Amino acid sequence: MRNLAWLLLVASTLPAQPPSPSPLQNPAASAGQADVVRAQPVGTMSDLMVKIIYPASDAVFYIATREPKTEVEWSELQGKTLALAESANLLLMPGRARDQDRWMQDAKLLLDAGTAAYRAARRKDVAALEAVNDQLLTSCTSCHQHYRPNYGRRPAPDATAPQSARVAPSAPSAPVPLSAPVATTPPAPSIVGRWKLGAAEDLRADGSVARYPWGQHPVGSIVVEGGACYLQIASSDTPSFSGGSTPVMEQMKAALLSTYIAYSGPCAINASEGSVTLKVEAAWRPDYVGTEQKRFFRFQNGALIFGPAPNSMRAGNQTLTRRLTLDRVQ
Repeated sequence: MRNLAWLLLVASTLPAQPPSPSPLQNPAASAGQADVVRAQPVGTMSDLMVKIIYPASDAVFYIATREPKTEVEWSELQGKTLALAESANLLLMPGRARDQDRWMQDAKLLLDAGTAAYRAARRKDVAALEAVNDQLLTSCTSCHQHYRPNYGRRPAPDATAPQSARVAPSAPSAPVPLSAPVATTPPAPSIVGRWKLGAAEDLRADGSVARYPWGQHPVGSIVVEGGACYLQIASSDTPSFSGGSTPVMEQMKAALLSTYIAYSGPCAINASEGSVTLKVEAAWRPDYVGTEQKRFFRFQNGALIFGPAPNSMRAGNQTLTRRLTLDRVQ
């Protein structure tokens, strides 16, 4: 017992030895010299939007007309909705976030919408994916309104244009005092972009609705980009086709002409007239191909009002005006 007490006393007086580094411990880290790995953006903001967010969001916006039918298609949709949700995290990372306030709130809107879409895709719930459309649209428009320059407006005139192409002032203007506010005219809204259909109506002369050409809940879009236009509208009501004297395929062909419309081609925009003239290169009906289709547009409370010439539609003895109401997506 005395020997044990003596050994303990001797051990307590020996200098403590530093612990040997763990085989997994970086010696430099113990010296405070470790390199910290941080998230770092690789692509530009445009790369992220065009290559990831736009394609992924389209899969949700057009779910009514592109419903997955196979396990492979559902798996692809799940991947796109997951990319949509995770892209919001990429927007939040240092080096890409524009600020710590409004930007974070807008990115959170996208994160919430993307997460809801991913969960719905995991459940293979088309109705839930359709329901998340408005939530996703709100997140897109909110961020674009706050951070996308000239969002929804025509670009300013090119300062490099020849002097002859510009209107010279009639007389030199007096210098404006520094303290005086300078009046500016906001750019006019532009039809260029991608628009999602909200309503399609045929109106009487008194403004009342005479009919809904594709039902009360149509789906569709208009895209005006790079000198080309594309229009697609479909009824969201699925008709039932039963056997009988008319084969089911013939019934479907007949329904297609009354429940669906699509055409595309190069187009010219006349902003002063508020019109678009499209030379149809492809269409759901062969007799449309090669024709010129002129449509008129205006803007109302941020929405696009689009359609053929007023009073150009007929229903019995009535002349009607077709009105498409669309919200900007991009």
